[in-house]
Amino acid sequence: FLAASNAHANSVLLTYAEDPGQQTSTLINTSFVTFDNLPNPDHSLDWSGVGTYDNVAIINADKYGGAGGTGKYLVQSTSVPSGGAEPVTTLTLNTPSAYFGLWWSAGDAANRLTFYNGSDLVADFTTASLVNILPNTYKGNPTAAFLDQNAGEKYAFFNIFGDVNTTWDKIVFSNAYSSGFESDNHTSRVEAWGQLPGETGPAPGVAVMRVDGTTILPVAVASVPETSTWVMGIIA
Repeated sequence: FLAASNAHANSVLLTYAEDPGQQTSTLINTSFVTFDNLPNPDHSLDWSGVGTYDNVAIINADKYGGAGGTGKYLVQSTSVPSGGAEPVTTLTLNTPSAYFGLWWSAGDAANRLTFYNGSDLVADFTTASLVNILPNTYKGNPTAAFLDQNAGEKYAFFNIFGDVNTTWDKIVFSNAYSSGFESDNHTSRVEAWGQLPGETGPAPGVAVMRVDGTTILPVAVASVPETSTWVMGIIA
């Protein structure tokens, strides 16, 4: 489900999916981190200028994760990786922010992504509420090294936007079972869409979900989107 029962009044949060196979955001003016070329850190990991992850576990790319089919990715699980599993990872941001993006790969039922502003819940995403509503063109690993493997699960890059009144300072990644919540290419910025010079019209990606206070509005997703049409439909 996607819950917003404790969200700020009049908050608006929009989610957009990049095209199938896309593993990075098309948004510019962002900070970007991969988990490549890193030893498995001792619990915490600093994202320079952005924030700090606690309870970090990273593993080598495989059919479930690792953008580009190489390097490493972040995972939450009760058993993966063996001996160093972390079921919950929290990213605490240095500055309240209105955008976050991630390549959410091999989405399964136990994956959960939660946004907070202080102690207030902003949004609570699961695979069922977000990843699974994408069309089947997102199924299977899209990287050359693991092409079409794990064909039953979906892989997508999501852009998550707050409006000028909606920010978050903490993001929680969790997976309470032995499966994994795999993600990579985390992307962040402080400013809402449209606050920087030259940003006009629709935000990058295809509209998937809108949260407006306690109102939740899924948006039908097409495999070949006309972005401006989707955006006008959800902000009207």
